Amino acid sequence: MLVGSNVRVSDTLIPEALCESLIECISWMPLHFLNRWERFKSHELDMHWYYPVAFSETPYTTDIEPTLAELDSSLHPILEAWRLIKASHDYPVRLYECMLGANTFGTEGRLHQDIAEASERPRHRTALVYCNKEWKVAWAGETLVFDDDMEITSAVMPKPGRVMIIDGDPAHVGRSVSRICPTDRRVLVFKYWAV
Repeated sequence: MLVGSNVRVSDTLIPEALCESLIECISWMPLHFLNRWERFKSHELDMHWYYPVAFSETPYTTDIEPTLAELDSSLHPILEAWRLIKASHDYPVRLYECMLGANTFGTEGRLHQDIAEASERPRHRTALVYCNKEWKVAWAGETLVFDDDMEITSAVMPKPGRVMIIDGDPAHVGRSVSRICPTDRRVLVFKYWAV
């Protein structure tokens, strides 16, 4: 695994029992096939599977953690995972979006940054929790992070229960799964601010 200075990866942050509950919870969540062209003006074929767990229309000021706490009890593993991610920081953070993304063969991710305003990026954080019961190297689906020169600084495989935290909102992408991958690549995403 290649990990740059602005990325942390943990295979133990989420305990095994919670990991199993989280993966089970995520496995039955419905997904919408979303074309990101209208929202992000990327390209006409920029599509992926998506489910908005909780989000805010005012991401710079709103904390959606209370919204996670109000979700059906069957979704509480998501809240528990967030609380562990939050506690892993030695400074306060504020959650503004939680979503489930998925990629199948042919629906690869798009190189992007989460926040349009460059001045806000240094305090931005993204945590990815890989939510498949198993993952094989031959299935691909790596998450790549790039520097300002568009060179790869981090490359992380979607190992079940693995948490990847990206500081500062660098350009990043979830690469396509391979044609031999028999499932979708499910990633629970938490977007938040250092406050």
